[in-house]
Amino acid sequence: MVNGFGKKRRLARLFHNGKTVIVPIDDSLIIGPKNGLFEMGNTIEHIVRGEPSALMGFQGGLELVSNTNIFVPFIFNLTASTIMSQHTKKIMISTVEYAIKNGADCVACHVNFGSMYESDMIRNLAIISQECDKWGMPLLTIAYPRTEGNGSDNNYEDLKKKDADAYADIVAHAVRVSVELGSDIIKTMYTGTVESFKKVITAANEKPVVVAGGAKIPVVDSLRTVEEVMEAGASGISYGRNVFDADNIESYITAVKHIVFDGWKKQDCLDIFAV
Repeated sequence: MVNGFGKKRRLARLFHNGKTVIVPIDDSLIIGPKNGLFEMGNTIEHIVRGEPSALMGFQGGLELVSNTNIFVPFIFNLTASTIMSQHTKKIMISTVEYAIKNGADCVACHVNFGSMYESDMIRNLAIISQECDKWGMPLLTIAYPRTEGNGSDNNYEDLKKKDADAYADIVAHAVRVSVELGSDIIKTMYTGTVESFKKVITAANEKPVVVAGGAKIPVVDSLRTVEEVMEAGASGISYGRNVFDADNIESYITAVKHIVFDGWKKQDCLDIFAV
């Protein structure tokens, strides 16, 4: 059960019939001003016109979104890192109280499970979760299996390709930890197959699970993923690069929304929106 009317009211702004389409714009801090987020204000205008359920980012993103349409729900990410240093080590950079002061509808906390910094990030999650209960603020946890590799992140991609069920076990564990520590929404990685991802949905104990988009991939592949995760029981998606780097942002968001909210198949979207 969600604690208090504050959480219930704010969660209701993020979901429509239990489903949501979130667009994260926090890559602008993580990887820098590149591609679709180089001219961030212009891109946000296109995203907002596509009418997603919410955007997620940091203070600068919240300001730009509010300048475009102050009524668009915003998820304030309270943890951060950049690729210029220890990308897998997410630190707290703001507070629940500050997010409330600035009109956020939800806050996010990122934990990289398997990282050498995992224990510190789990502590951050627990602290933020308790603050969220205090203030009636929903908490979205970004729960990724991710550790340190040879000069880059290790996202267990080899295991995912080799054994989807074994990869799903790791993702399910990350999701269960997030639930146990009080998360209201969990954002995580798709395991590659509908059947293996059902294990992740079950691990969430009926908490809504949204799926990350990861690297930009061909439109037909990204829409196929949306279709498959919804079939598995996900509550929606949280696509960043596949949205803000799209050739036609508004059409792409419309296509995704039809799959998430209306149960369309990817081919229907490709034919109608010609994306």
